[in-house]
Amino acid sequence: MGEPLTPHADQVEMHPLGAMSRITPAVTLAALSLPKTGTVLDLGSVLSRDMPKGRGQDDAFAPFQVLRHRTSVDMARDGGKAGTTFSTELIQGTPHTGTHFDAFAHVQLDGRVFGGGTSAEHERDFGWTHAGIETVAPVLTRGILLDIAADEGVDQLPGDMTISVAQVQASLGRSGLSVRSGDAVLIRTGKMRDYGDPTVWAGAIPGLGVDAAIWLYEQGMAVVGADNPSVEPNPTADWTRHLHVELLYRRGVHLLEWIDLEPLHASGATEFLFCALPLKIRGATGSWIRPIAVI
Repeated sequence: MGEPLTPHADQVEMHPLGAMSRITPAVTLAALSLPKTGTVLDLGSVLSRDMPKGRGQDDAFAPFQVLRHRTSVDMARDGGKAGTTFSTELIQGTPHTGTHFDAFAHVQLDGRVFGGGTSAEHERDFGWTHAGIETVAPVLTRGILLDIAADEGVDQLPGDMTISVAQVQASLGRSGLSVRSGDAVLIRTGKMRDYGDPTVWAGAIPGLGVDAAIWLYEQGMAVVGADNPSVEPNPTADWTRHLHVELLYRRGVHLLEWIDLEPLHASGATEFLFCALPLKIRGATGSWIRPIAVI
C-alpha cells in the first residue's frame, strides 16, 4: 500500500515482507513433497459467541457473534422465487480470538510498526493504511511441531511456564529435526485442551520464551504458531522485552495463535506440509484462519 517505507533503526529484519520472505518458491516446492499419506489435519478452532476471549483483557476483544441479517422468512415475504429463499448473516468480532494470524500492524513500539511508519501516520478509524493483513501472502511451507508438553511428559505445561532455548533444542533433538529457512514452527503447550472452558482458558498461559523465539528466527523460521492465546507466556513478565515486540516488530515474524495442535499430537507427526491462508481484509490487524497440516 503506497511506497515502501524505511525500516526503523531498531528493527533486525530489513525485508518488507519480514521473515515470510524466506518462504521462496523452492521452499514451497520442497514442502509439497513431504506428505506421505495425504491425510489432512484441521488445526482451526470453532468460532462461536461462547468461545473464550483473551486473558484478562475483555475490553480489548469485541465479542464474536453471528447475527441474522436477512432470514428465509424475510426473503419469502419479499417475494421468494418459486419457493426458493435465502438467508444471510452479519458476523462481528475481533480477529484476535479464535485461530488467527497477526499482521504487523497488530503491535507497535512507541507508536512505530514493522517496516517503517507509525500509528499516527497509518492508523485510521476504519483500519490501517500500512502493514494490514491484506499485505500478507498465503503460507504454504514446511511445518514442524515442537511438542513441548509431550517432551515434558505432561498433557499440558504448567501455568505461565516459559519455554527455553534448551527445551526447544531438546525437542528438535528428540524428533531428529532441524529448523530450515522458511519453516513454520508450531509450539504445543497443551493449552488448547482448555478451549472449551473460558474461565480456565483465561488463566495463566505457558508459552515460548523470547530467547527461544529469537533462536528459532536465527535458524531460519519464517512464521511461528502456538496452541495458546499469545504464543508467549501470560501474564507478561517483562514489558521491556517480550515476544510480540521482538518477533512482530523487530524481526517481522507473524504470529499464529490459538492453533489446535491436538490432531498433530495424536498423529505423532512432527514434519508436514503446512498451509495457512489469512483473509485479505484491508486495514485489519489480523485475520481468522483455518490452518491445515498434510501428513
